[in-house]
Amino acid sequence: MNSGCGEIPYIIDLEKAVEAARKTGAKRIVLQLPDGLKPYAAALARCLQQQLPESRVYVHMDHNYGACDLQYGQLYATLRPDLIVHVGHSPYPGDLSPTVEPPSGWGVRVVYVKALSRAEVRREHVAEAAEALRGRGVTRVAVATTSQHTHRVRQVAEWLRDEGLEVAVPRGLSPYFLDAQTLGCDYRLPRSVKADGFLYLGGGVFHPLGLYLSTLKPVVKLDPYEGRVTDLTGEGEKLYRNRLYRVMEAFEARRWGLIVGLKTGQYRPWLVDKLASLIAGQGGEYMLLASENLSRDTLVAVDNDWFQAFVVTSCPRLPTDDYWDYHKPVLTPGEARMALERRLEPYQFPW
Repeated sequence: MNSGCGEIPYIIDLEKAVEAARKTGAKRIVLQLPDGLKPYAAALARCLQQQLPESRVYVHMDHNYGACDLQYGQLYATLRPDLIVHVGHSPYPGDLSPTVEPPSGWGVRVVYVKALSRAEVRREHVAEAAEALRGRGVTRVAVATTSQHTHRVRQVAEWLRDEGLEVAVPRGLSPYFLDAQTLGCDYRLPRSVKADGFLYLGGGVFHPLGLYLSTLKPVVKLDPYEGRVTDLTGEGEKLYRNRLYRVMEAFEARRWGLIVGLKTGQYRPWLVDKLASLIAGQGGEYMLLASENLSRDTLVAVDNDWFQAFVVTSCPRLPTDDYWDYHKPVLTPGEARMALERRLEPYQFPW
């Protein structure tokens, strides 16, 4: 792993990609990386090229937000790759999108390569996190993390038990999730266990705030990169109140913008049909808006007096992360269902 690729703070199983390329005879290879790993793109591409001298390796520079974002359609129309090497994410759950994987007839194969963080988790930080959880009245905690830290979960769980807490480690859902793994739009694993609160292992706030919205239970983050413990429960509560306000604003909406995702794993026709039926059943109207990369500018460009509210069926984190302060309600599918049914409880996030 990482053989000949220089000093990289992740354990990356490039041999898996090399083996897949040799097995399929791939001549055109696209290397996809999330933004956090792009600084190591040159080293990884050189490593692949050295082991596959007969192949041509392209580094995909566009933003990549996960395995829901393979962008194989554009790549097939132009580069015609034989193999997409997708680093850092697990396969995306197929039940969330029928178009997440390339059609078999296209001859484009995807290989998913793990990128495990070398960042260490320190026992004293686990003890600090346990204290914060106890301060929230948590006696039984579940561990949640991203694919980069799944190899640390068992140790963290053991240390939490040493601190006197009951601990649940959600079992993985093969082939999409390893134990305790979560996605920004899929929290079925942490919700599958009985717990009073959660220890989130990882950086940033994207996943732990989503975890709070999906469970409405205390969330304490242990960031192994910064070596810091942060109680995000208060921030989650603030976001939750904001979301309820936006839902309530949409109670009287009758004209909806129904935003359809065009990214490969974010096209959800089943969800679009359900919401369209619900809007029509409530006597409302809707306009279908298709978008690959939704931004505030693209939303403002189509917005006019006709629209009273929007619902995003592509990435459910867009309303909570990017459009929470938009001048009209922009809701997740679960929130739109609440608004159309004119209720604030129970809160539904994300679907």
